[in-house]
Amino acid sequence: MKEAIDSLLQKYHGQKDILKLVDKDYADMVHHSATYPNSLLHPTTKLHISRYVKHLAKQLNTRSSLNTSPEKLLETQQLWQSLTVGSETASVPVITMEPAIVNPPEPALSTPLTPDSIKTIVESILESQQQWHKPEQKRRQTKTCLACGQPKSRYETDGSSIHFFHQQGSVRYFYCSKKVFQSYAAEGLSNPKMQFEEFAGTEFFQRELEATKKRVEEKMQKKRKKTEYQYAGRLCRFCHMGLKQGPNSPHIHTGFPGVAGKYIYCPSKVYSLYRDKGMAKDMSWIEFQQSPY
Repeated sequence: MKEAIDSLLQKYHGQKDILKLVDKDYADMVHHSATYPNSLLHPTTKLHISRYVKHLAKQLNTRSSLNTSPEKLLETQQLWQSLTVGSETASVPVITMEPAIVNPPEPALSTPLTPDSIKTIVESILESQQQWHKPEQKRRQTKTCLACGQPKSRYETDGSSIHFFHQQGSVRYFYCSKKVFQSYAAEGLSNPKMQFEEFAGTEFFQRELEATKKRVEEKMQKKRKKTEYQYAGRLCRFCHMGLKQGPNSPHIHTGFPGVAGKYIYCPSKVYSLYRDKGMAKDMSWIEFQQSPY
């Protein structure tokens, strides 16, 4: 690493933005030395160069005037004494000037500060700060049942319907006697205020439970699809995958020797271009490098 950076520093010696030029060549050197670029982390060339430049500066500093060794300190003192020999000190009279009155002095407090008054002021400040930072406690509102119009609670009802929460595994079922009466009155359910224990013994309970499980599964599937296919970066217009380079990405970010700019290799794009010229399948980056294409 040191030999490579030394040769690049010597190559661009005296040019403007030398570190940027050295960093670019050093990054190309490290990147092209790998057979498969996706298996490497990005080369920390700026970190390498900054450490090496600090190392060179530290070596130069041992021979500079910033060296604080005893020998160097004695040499500096002798040089200072030789330069100040024969100098004369001239005395200059000092005149004291009064400050100009720009703003009149503030009048004294009419009431002197006492420990009791200070304590009162501090208590009032603390009380105002506590009231400012105290969060407002909002009463939790209970959701309303769409069937009977009552709150979804077994304790806040007017007696027109009976509510109950039943949980089986990850499935939570909300029972409303009026709702199930409206759903199954045509099939033989006659009591609009049936207790949950009685309803659990009927065939309608299993149907309600299966419908609730189906709704929960559909909701979870939609949530998984949303998290799987959510991608914030740019997409390739050929394979419709993310252009970001990574271990699970088919794209390779590289370049050609002597050609400015970055080249992004996409197997689908290359196959669409050379399919009529004999390419049989999508090639990986290593296969594409060994092919005549």
